[in-house]
This record gives sequence, structure tokens and C-alpha cells, in this order.
Amino acid sequence: MSAAEEQAQVRRSDATVRATQPSDVDAVSRMLARSFFDDPVMMFFMPDGAARPAKLVRVFKLLHKLAMPHKACFTTDGYECATLWRPPNQWHVHWWQYIANGPEMLGIFGAGALNVMGTMDRIEKVHPKEPHWYLQVIGTDPPKQGKGYASLAMRERLAVADAAHTPCYLESSKDTNIPVYRAFGFEVTGEINIPNGPPLWPMWRNPR
Repeated sequence: MSAAEEQAQVRRSDATVRATQPSDVDAVSRMLARSFFDDPVMMFFMPDGAARPAKLVRVFKLLHKLAMPHKACFTTDGYECATLWRPPNQWHVHWWQYIANGPEMLGIFGAGALNVMGTMDRIEKVHPKEPHWYLQVIGTDPPKQGKGYASLAMRERLAVADAAHTPCYLESSKDTNIPVYRAFGFEVTGEINIPNGPPLWPMWRNPR
């Protein structure tokens, strides 16, 4: 961790990370929508910038719906940063979940829903099979970025993984985030190419 990151971490002594509750999902989803507005993959799936904010809120509500049963969704107490993790052996989205949530997928993406599902299938095909914690989402409210909230949220779950000697995995959708994740011990293992879309970089972290 750099000196600047250490100082930011110290400044976050006033913040805590806790499990996301059902009553938090709306506020967390709106925050994540702001955080992911300029995400290359989200921009590819939702090119209309005017419609994207509302659609992103629906996306993150759906992701919470799928992830909350695994009890691994977390937020800082002021909704500055949030994470959605999947515990070991729980990362796979089953076919029946696609069917059950098909109407919502169509409502968000319209005719592009098939492209989204095809991309998710492409991502899952290269997903590691070894048991690991999967960081599906991490996002910080833009005005709060660079102030240590993401570091606080990330380290909370990495400590759990390290205590259990369990690796972690994520996909970075921005090349500028790769050095940030490397600072936490993640390393790039390849590249996922979306047809006519942006690349993703899978990253793996061995326990410390």
C-alpha cells in the first residue's frame, strides 16, 4: 500500500463495513449506478447515456436479488462503497435464474438481453473452478473515490479469505483499475474479449 493509500485508510477510521440489508438495497443500488455510469461494459450494454442511470439501478437491484441469499453483500455505513461477493463454489448463475429473471432482463436491456446473457456465459466459461471468493462488484460513489472507502471494503473480505486460506477472483472492466487490484494482491491471468465490445481482465489472488 502506498503512503497516500495508508493515509486514506487512516482517514476511514470513522467508517465501518457491514452486511447489506434488504432495506439498504435501494440506496446501495443508486450509489452503484453512479459508480458504474462510465464503466465500459455497462456503456456497451446501455449506450444511451440518458437512460443508463435508471437502468443501472435496476441492474444492481437484480444483482442484489441474486446475491443476497449468499449473505456476502456489504456496504459502508454511509453507502460510500459497496461490494457483492460470492462465497466459494457459489459463483455460478444457474439456468433457472435466467428464466426466472427473464422479464426483468428484457425490461432493462430489451433486445440486447440475449447479448448480455451470451456475454455472461462467455465470462463464466473462463471462470476458475477452484474454490474461491468471487468479487462480482465493487463500487464507490464518485464524490467519495480516493478517500479509502474501497480499500476498507476490499480488505474486510480479503481478511476473511486469508484466514480461511482461500483465493479470490475478479474481472476488471477498466485497465486503469488493474494496478489498484494488484496493490491488493490480484494478478491478471488473461483477457476476456466481448464480440464488438470492450475487454475484461480476469484477476486471481492467492491467500496471504
